[in-house]
Amino acid sequence: MSDLANVYQLFRSKFEENDFQYYFPPSYIRSLAESDEKIIFAFRKIHSTIISPEIDMVRVKRSPKSNGSNNLDLTGSPLKDMSFEEFEEMNLSKEFNEHNVQNLWSPDEEAYGPLSTDKARSILQNFISLESGIGRGSIWTLCCGTDSDRTVLLQLSINAASNNPRQFTRGVVRFSGVQSSNSISLGQLIDNHRRRAGEAMKFNPKIHIQQWCKLCPQITVRLSWHTMGEGSTFAIEHNARVRLSQEFPVNNGAFARFSPAEYFWQQLQRLALMREKIMDIRANRESGYARNDVCGDDEMDLEYVKQKVNNILSSFLAVEPTTYSPSRIADMVSQVQNRNLTDVMERLYEALTLCSNYDDLKAAIDYIFHLSTHSNIVNVPTNGTRFAQLILAMIQDRLAIPYLTGSEPYELLLECGFNKLMNDYKTIFTESGVYELEFEKLFQPQVTNTRKSRYATGNGPQAGDSHHGGKQSGATHLFQPAGEDRGREKSILLSNFDEDEVKLRLNRLAQVHLLLEHLLLLESAVDVPSIYGRVCELYLARPPYSYGEVYNRKTDLLEFEMDEFMLLRKADQLLPCARRVTMSSTNLLQKLETVFYQNGRPILPERLYPQFECKEVDNKHMFWCYEYDRIERL
Repeated sequence: MSDLANVYQLFRSKFEENDFQYYFPPSYIRSLAESDEKIIFAFRKIHSTIISPEIDMVRVKRSPKSNGSNNLDLTGSPLKDMSFEEFEEMNLSKEFNEHNVQNLWSPDEEAYGPLSTDKARSILQNFISLESGIGRGSIWTLCCGTDSDRTVLLQLSINAASNNPRQFTRGVVRFSGVQSSNSISLGQLIDNHRRRAGEAMKFNPKIHIQQWCKLCPQITVRLSWHTMGEGSTFAIEHNARVRLSQEFPVNNGAFARFSPAEYFWQQLQRLALMREKIMDIRANRESGYARNDVCGDDEMDLEYVKQKVNNILSSFLAVEPTTYSPSRIADMVSQVQNRNLTDVMERLYEALTLCSNYDDLKAAIDYIFHLSTHSNIVNVPTNGTRFAQLILAMIQDRLAIPYLTGSEPYELLLECGFNKLMNDYKTIFTESGVYELEFEKLFQPQVTNTRKSRYATGNGPQAGDSHHGGKQSGATHLFQPAGEDRGREKSILLSNFDEDEVKLRLNRLAQVHLLLEHLLLLESAVDVPSIYGRVCELYLARPPYSYGEVYNRKTDLLEFEMDEFMLLRKADQLLPCARRVTMSSTNLLQKLETVFYQNGRPILPERLYPQFECKEVDNKHMFWCYEYDRIERL
């Protein structure tokens, strides 16, 4: 655990002419050091940073990196179920491939200007000379690379737990040039390390190799293994550990247009809009009653909706349940989307979402209530929602017709929508044999928040009088039958809107949808069904992103370990896109560890290092090579 807060304050007071940051490391340091702990970073702030609009479109850099976290990090990725050849032809995949491979940097990383190498060494040496309390962690300085060794980074690590409080570990990163991947051999790297270690050090024959290969523009496989000694090669060991990383652009929700599960994402969007309308109505905003912001292009007039509702409740309809045939996930998505709706409330929900505005929705629900009390209902709802309970109580003559006000019509509809979408997702996952979704557990709050929203208990304002007249009903008021009807039935809660609960349900359903999108991509690109269940467990164990965060994310990342020999065979036939080789030598006094890092693109912002530019690199199999030496006193 890094603890350098005091050291950071010391740097700022002693070296005021330099810029320092105490934060998580830039992407290039994470790639080289494989650490996500906070560092002190010394650099020269560039105030006139000019960023091209093209680069600004994709800001999250995901170089092949990191065992920094073994957690699954994902939020979703929709793609059509298609062949690789078809997908390569899509502009979306080309755009992603270009941006992803170029190892783009964040705006902050492009504003970190390098110091001269002498200046960087001076800062670290002056710190060593200071008599001060020592923390724990690493100090890094960004260097310009114009010295003879082409030094780009210097490191000083301090450890308060050491027997010697003034014992430091030094690190230096050099740019070693651009080489063809075929011209780099493991023997060559061993010789380079030994020359730097000298004859006084004993070489450790155990070498750690990490190699990244792209199965497709969105999926990278990292292979990790150990090899022994002098005659070793980069041939992948049969016991290599496999880590799959899946990344692709979400582009602010535009992904849904390319997904076979687009219909279900649209249903989720509809529920989110209903929630917003409820919030607007409770806050006395006229936008809660606006037209055309829930139902989309399928809205119909009120008479059509009433006729449809009448047919659902009062007509004998031979609706055969859908018989699902075991198939691929993408095929199951299509089957569930086109299934016959047999549940009465699901069919009523589909009908009510055709209403074009608040007034029509309220009138249609009132019509349902009147049918329930005065007609011979042959299709009785049974799914347990409050809406279904109200209808059933009126059918059984146990409840008078309630009067809906404020946001109550949308609240009843929202609950039905949640119920239908949950059933859809459950069917997809269960019938395809992927995973058993347990929404009861997923909907349990993970953090107890004692401060409730003003809407959570239903005490928010209602707009029944101000907009539509009639008796105003508070959000927590129970429907009380009048006069002789009071003995029929105990009060039934009409409004039960909890802002936090609805938000959690939206977040979880968004998480489930994006999990489905990841599975669709895995199925189309990797097709290893044995990993799907583990992916689901890892993903759903994570706290969900909020619906808004999911919708606005630009990229998504899925990472997990897997033991599949078939992926080893696939990766063995591909040229690597990056490689990391670690070896060491020791004697009684010190240890030298060298990391040789090679990537298909430069890992440092190119415009800050024009002297490293290589204009003749047309070969896709060229590596930008870096050497990271770490010297530790024993």
